[in-house]
Amino acid sequence: MMDLRMESFYFNLDFSFKLFLACAFAWEQDRNRQRWRRRQRRRFWRHPIIELRESRGAYHTLYAELNANPEKFQEYTRMSQDSFLDLLSRVQGAIRRQDTQLRKAIPPEERLLVTLRFLATGESLSSLHFQYRLGISTLSGIVADTCRALWNVLRDEFIPLPTLDMWLEIAEKFWSVCDFPNCLGAVDGKHIRIIKPARTGSEYFNYKKYFSVVLMAIAAANCRFIAMDIGAFAREPQ
Repeated sequence: MMDLRMESFYFNLDFSFKLFLACAFAWEQDRNRQRWRRRQRRRFWRHPIIELRESRGAYHTLYAELNANPEKFQEYTRMSQDSFLDLLSRVQGAIRRQDTQLRKAIPPEERLLVTLRFLATGESLSSLHFQYRLGISTLSGIVADTCRALWNVLRDEFIPLPTLDMWLEIAEKFWSVCDFPNCLGAVDGKHIRIIKPARTGSEYFNYKKYFSVVLMAIAAANCRFIAMDIGAFAREPQ
């Protein structure tokens, strides 16, 4: 009787294992069919709208006009032409990409311009996609890479780690400008509006009735940042 039970047990175990393999194989085949269908549905290597980027995109049509009108340039980018060129000279080495046999790389000027427009206005990537005639995933990578380059290049100069001499200089500046002795920094916070991250409930909902992350900053008497910290980073949408 025991031998029959053991034989039945091993039979069921072997059958279950084979069934699992069959299900896994069927699942993989189904995934392969879905990938093939997605590839079949893709009608263009590059969409005709994106193909016209170099003749009708915002960078190729608007950038030259903005350069000829400094006031409109500052209104569009939220900075002067001199500041833009200075910023470009600092980061272009980090954001420049090489041309390939398939396509030309997007120039550093266009990468910086579209990133500044995104940061200055809060426009969606979908909106910039039609203006600059760049793919949404391409725009997402450009904005992320350029922001990372800006932080890496500028942080040591504009938000350096304070030293004893810097603290003494800041205290002296507060005393001479504000008649405020022994002050090392002015602290304030700001709610930065964001789109609600997925599956976060009311975690980022503030008392002003919108979703935000909190920026806490310390500034010297000349309004230069000494340090800043974002209390809660928006999580990547899942």
